[in-house]
Formats: sequence, C-alpha cells, structure tokens
Amino acid sequence: MADDSLFEISIGDRTYSMESDDEYLRDMRGVFEPQTVELFRALVAPDAIALDVGANVGCTALLLSQLAAETVAFEPSPSTFRRLERNVATASNVSVVNAGLGREDAELSIVFAPSNRSGGFISAGRPEGHVVESVRIKQGDDHVATSLSGRPVDFIKIDVEGFELEVLAGLSQTIKRDQPIVTLELNHWCLNAFQRTSVPDFLDELLDTFPILFAVQGGEAVALHEPANRFRVMYSHILHFEYSTLVGAFSEEQLAVFVDAYVTHGSPAQSPPSPYERIDQLEKLLRKRDRRLKKMSDQVDAMKASTSWRVTRPLRAVKARMK
Repeated sequence: MADDSLFEISIGDRTYSMESDDEYLRDMRGVFEPQTVELFRALVAPDAIALDVGANVGCTALLLSQLAAETVAFEPSPSTFRRLERNVATASNVSVVNAGLGREDAELSIVFAPSNRSGGFISAGRPEGHVVESVRIKQGDDHVATSLSGRPVDFIKIDVEGFELEVLAGLSQTIKRDQPIVTLELNHWCLNAFQRTSVPDFLDELLDTFPILFAVQGGEAVALHEPANRFRVMYSHILHFEYSTLVGAFSEEQLAVFVDAYVTHGSPAQSPPSPYERIDQLEKLLRKRDRRLKKMSDQVDAMKASTSWRVTRPLRAVKARMK
C-alpha cells in the first residue's frame, strides 16, 4: 500500500487538504464529484442533522459540513477511519464514529483493494490481493439515538457497497419516526456478488420503505413507483451501470427543490465528457480489456497444465478424424 499523500480537493465551495494512501483522491484530479455536490445542494436543508454512513476518507462529510447544521459520519474500517478523522478535523460540525451501522451489533470483516478504499465491502471471504480488516457493526437505531441524544435525523447518505438493506433495517425505527430524505447507491454488482440480492428485490424493499423513490442519472430523475420507469432504470443500470443514485423521501414538500431541478426542469441529455472524464472512460475500458486477456491467458495455462486434457487429447483427435 502506498504511503499517505496530501491532495488539494475542491468540495462544493471550499478546497481542503486531504490525505489518502490509495488512488481515490488522486483520481479526482482536484475536484470531488460535481454531480453529487449539485444533488446534495437540492436535498439538504441548512438546519438538517445528517448521517454519512460509509464515510470513507471524508469527502461527503466535508460537503455535508457546508450544507447541514450537523453531520455524524460512520466509517467501520480502522485504517480508513484514521484518515477520515484527520481529514474532517477542521469541520467543527462533523463528528466521526469508527463503526458501521446494521441490523444488529456484530463483528464482521471489511475487504478492499489496496488501490481503492472507497470500494470496501462487508464480506466473509478473503479475496487474494485485498486488505481485510475486522470491523464493528452497531445496531443503527440504538447507536443513532445515543449519538444524537434523541434528536431527529433529516438526511441520511448510505454508500456501503451492497450492505444498504442491512443499514436500512437497522435504522428502520429512526426512518419511520423521523421520515428523513435518504440517498443510497444502487450497485447491482455489489448486491449480487456480496449479498446475493437481485436488483428487483432490492428495489421492492425500498419501494415498501419510501412512499417517494427516485433514481437519478445526471440531471434527470425518474419516479420508481411507476412500473415503466422501474423497468427502464433496471435495464439501464444492469446493462450500462446508469441510475446508480437513489433518493427516498416521505413527502413532496421535502423534495420541492429537487423535483424542480431534476424532474420538472430535468435535462436527460448529458453534456459531453471533459477530457479528464474521457481519459478515465478509456482507461477503464483498457483495464477491462486487460482483465479479459489475463483471464483468457489463465484459462489457456490451466488447460496446458491439465492432466485430463493431455490424456484425452488422442481420443479427441480420433473423434475429429471420424467426423
């Protein structure tokens, strides 16, 4: 793993000196997710109490420090938490907790690639070449009640790589009582690989929880309680990884600014990518190609090393001649 490095990152209206030991901050090239910034500006009220569940090294917590009155940031990885703690030290309205939130108290493992802490996921496996750390999971309702001394929650951001339903289950009483706006990630790869949950089942759970549920892509949002929209979003997400951001709420009044910007005046047409974005897209394609070639090479090596393949080769040759 690389040594800690400092990066100047523009987040919302401010620039912060942040540290990380992976590629996450370097890949931003100095600017944190402009689309996320605009989305949160449309969702977070100035007097809001916010939860950042899956805070990583602190970019979203620092954004929320500008938008909300108070933020509690949860990060389970001990090594990532140390960087989060240092990165948000100047934000007086952000408190940090070295734990994840879930259905019940538990001791689990988080797994992440050394090059990218932001992709950390809860798993019982130990994938080769990954960092594995023991983490604490706290029962959501109990821990939030203690952290906030019973004060209501207005906004919750959840980004936990497939563990979202466990977080929501743990916060079920808080959500039912306070009816906050909730943003969370739709990630079919993480849901399938790590939680064995399909996208339709995941959305059904959310539709049962939130009377209002939108999927966001760029400057457009579509209502998921409409079946035609739901099919469109599932198709676009599973095939093209679009509509990865979901917004749940309980009243139209909560989302007045959001609906005006993303629904009433939403713009489905996307602006052309910047040169940096296009470079990132091409680099991802190259990495995907390299992984495919490596997999094919490994399969060839495995066949060459296979005893059964060698033993049956003469039989296959005879069969081919008979044809």
